Amino acid sequence: MIEEDTTSEEEQQQIKISRVGYIEMKKVKKSKKISFQAVHCLLIGGSFYWYKDAKSTEPLGGCALRESTIENNVKVGNKDCFILKKDDDTEIFTGNLTSETNRDAWVQAFNDAKNKDPHEQPTRDEIKGKQKGIMGRATGKIASATSTSVIGKKVMKAIINEETTTLLNALKNIVRVESDNPKKADELEKNIIKIAVKSYLLIDKGKLDPDEFLKADKPLREAFELLVRCYNGRNRVSSDVLYEALVKIEGSLREAEEILTNLLAPHLTAKNLFRISSAFGVFADSKFLLRVFQDTPFDEELEKLIDAMEYYTQFHYT
Repeated sequence: MIEEDTTSEEEQQQIKISRVGYIEMKKVKKSKKISFQAVHCLLIGGSFYWYKDAKSTEPLGGCALRESTIENNVKVGNKDCFILKKDDDTEIFTGNLTSETNRDAWVQAFNDAKNKDPHEQPTRDEIKGKQKGIMGRATGKIASATSTSVIGKKVMKAIINEETTTLLNALKNIVRVESDNPKKADELEKNIIKIAVKSYLLIDKGKLDPDEFLKADKPLREAFELLVRCYNGRNRVSSDVLYEALVKIEGSLREAEEILTNLLAPHLTAKNLFRISSAFGVFADSKFLLRVFQDTPFDEELEKLIDAMEYYTQFHYT
């Protein structure tokens, strides 16, 4: 997870980008129909800017947070959003994030930034410097095939085996029951599969080294191993102890998310990068995990999920 930067004594005069990531921005068409488009967003000083994607240096828009109000958890269509408004109640930016945790983190960052001086649009060097640390150094083009294409279906046979199918189906069923929303569960599956396909194609075309993905394997493995231990000991520890462990799991999953985003950012569109955030936003959430661990309706699917995770951790890739 991307945390807010701290400023050393030597950098007191240098304003740094404090938070960066993809957010779905509300768009209103001429027909007044509402849609959402993923945009690359950043906070610098007391200002908020949004861009077409991570490679863009000219923002689509921006605002000084000191002059805005922030509303959280506002229902817009079927999405729970935050809304930035001017003091005269004019809407500036309405954003949807992948989870309540992500949305609250951005809203907290906005509130913290209200006390800072506005900052002009970041320079190309400032953006590129931040991207080197956050977005990685790989270069390339977009993988165009998807899981619904002929080549995509062939790819899926190569990357989806019995164990990953079991894990994905169990996770999908848990999300469906927990949210009472089959569409949300289907969307989770769709996002995971599409990112897997695009990653495979980038490797197959020589645009990415498969060893680069092993960087994400370490925190993912740590999360799975701790989840297995939590499952085996969930009836022997207090809710507070269990939740503390689940928070650590969330941190490891967010680390894996950031590594994958960094790796794929130069190759994928903002829409597809948002798929990564959307997928992790569903299950990389300690509150969601606690509900699943404590509610009996999830026992059967949770056992399948843990079995698949335990199988995954038995193998080491070098």
